[in-house]
Amino acid sequence: MPTIFEAHSLAITAHAGQIDKGGQPYIRHLERVANAAVARAGHARAVDRIAIDPMEVMQAAILHDVLEDTPTTAEGLRAAGFAPSVIKAVAILTKPAVRIPYSDRITSVIESGDLGAILIKMSDNEDNLCPSRTLPDGAGLRERYATSFARLKEAAAQMGYTGP
Repeated sequence: MPTIFEAHSLAITAHAGQIDKGGQPYIRHLERVANAAVARAGHARAVDRIAIDPMEVMQAAILHDVLEDTPTTAEGLRAAGFAPSVIKAVAILTKPAVRIPYSDRITSVIESGDLGAILIKMSDNEDNLCPSRTLPDGAGLRERYATSFARLKEAAAQMGYTGP
């Protein structure tokens, strides 16, 4: 199974040249999401005694936009040796081909029952709420991310997660 270093290297290569909303290299967003998600997964495992692999969550977090924003495919991730649970979480977090409302996408993540994907999406929403990444006229986006964060946190709590 690939290491977090290999997942990070794949993300750097796949997202090369992409810039985030704040004008920074996109990989920085992925790194922040991965760091927050692994901390949440570590809490789930150590404190809540939930069977979750923090390193797999971290890999899925660093790769969470790779299917959506790059030519990388799920088959490519399989061929690279990523665990089925990592690929599944990335697929859950990938926008569907048919455009649907954001709230419906969050419902889909919650209904997946995949705690790792839920923790990653919480971390993604949290990072998207950061003032340095929010556009000046982004009040609607801030509300959307705050609302979905609360929904995701409640879903995680229902699964036994007690962390932030």
